[in-house]
Amino acid sequence: MLASLVATCKMSGVNPVDYLAATLRAILDGHPQNRIKDLMPWCYAKPSSLAA
Repeated sequence: MLASLVATCKMSGVNPVDYLAATLRAILDGHPQNRIKDLMPWCYAKPSSLAA
């Protein structure tokens, strides 16, 4: 299952380590279960390089 998640991240152009850390943090911080789709790798928002 983990290999599948890492592969999905790579196909979506997302760093798997950053994605997993952010997703676990969101879950620990109380992300609502009815918005689980927001946590999918293809929805993961990369931080903007312009936000300085």
